Amino acid sequence: MNSPSDSPGKEAAITDCPPNALRILVAEFLLANTIARQSAAPSMLDEAAAMLKAVVADLAAVPDVEVTVLLNAEIHGFESAAFKRRVHIRREELQPETLPMILQGSARPFAFDTVLFIAPECNGVLVSLLKTVQESAPGVQTLHLPWRLAEIFADKYATAAWLRKHDIPTIPVCTVDDAFAATLLASACTTIDAAPATSINESCVLKPRDGAGAEGVRIVRLPERAFEDLPPRGSASDRWVLQPFMRGLACSVGFIGGGKSRPTTVLLPAVQHIQITQGRVSYRGGRIPCDPDSASRIKVVSAQIAAALGAFHGYIGADMLVDLCGQDNSPAAVRVVEINPRLCTSYVGYRGLACDNLATLLLQQSAESDIRWKPGVISFSADGTTLQV
Repeated sequence: MNSPSDSPGKEAAITDCPPNALRILVAEFLLANTIARQSAAPSMLDEAAAMLKAVVADLAAVPDVEVTVLLNAEIHGFESAAFKRRVHIRREELQPETLPMILQGSARPFAFDTVLFIAPECNGVLVSLLKTVQESAPGVQTLHLPWRLAEIFADKYATAAWLRKHDIPTIPVCTVDDAFAATLLASACTTIDAAPATSINESCVLKPRDGAGAEGVRIVRLPERAFEDLPPRGSASDRWVLQPFMRGLACSVGFIGGGKSRPTTVLLPAVQHIQITQGRVSYRGGRIPCDPDSASRIKVVSAQIAAALGAFHGYIGADMLVDLCGQDNSPAAVRVVEINPRLCTSYVGYRGLACDNLATLLLQQSAESDIRWKPGVISFSADGTTLQV
């Protein structure tokens, strides 16, 4: 339901913000671009809304911060009253081509001091937005990685190469073309969720090379030995990546950059709730924190990732696979599956378990780089519903 100030074509009023307030533009691409919204799966739209509402609420709660949310005219439910009267709703289409005009100021060179995009890696969307701001509006801070590094993480094959370069354990990967992907999809596994462990060696994971989340991820029939016999590929025209299917506990870790003046904050390891149905992989949320044994294994790899990233701003997430049967000090005990160069759904769980406002870390306004956590465990669904247990 709309509030009067949240209707299409109008902007929500902002009060109680001083003239020198930090002006932040926040945009979720699927909710600010009509074509993207119309083609997105309902589950992705739910995740998008959950992340946007969570981070906007946190940013708006930081003193002397003025938040503007960019939304498509058909998106409702972001009433400014819920965000302490510090949220400005701007109805405009988000595209790399329109960004310079959106960022243009009147009394100042730029209308915003800082921008935060929640955008998928697919089709170069996130990278294009970051490149536009970072190259054409150097006076505007992006709460993101440099666009060239984001470009690496938007490509699952390039990500694997980056991980190997930094001696971070990962899963073997090769690229495949559309024709071979179609052949594999025709033999997609339909019983892998109930299959015995011996069948794992007969399966692989097929993913869109630039996919976001679990969209388009399939378990396909291809024996591990056949994967090993595939010729090495890395063609830029290949739109798919193939990896052997491995058993393990799916986990993730969030990272908040401290820029050049503060260390990177490594968040608690989380368990991912992954569902496989008829060979289709879907993300259902997660649980924070994971068990102590898995957390101790993940800690070492998380430190490697933080060191390899260097100084950065914003939030990223890393997906990992923990081999519960492996030795703690084994290089294969934890493998990094991919790195997400953007805000992730797990943020809704982290904010529910944190004693402090995570946005103060995002904006580097916190006196500490460590986070105080509430006791217990929090579960969250992909649509943003959280449950303290």
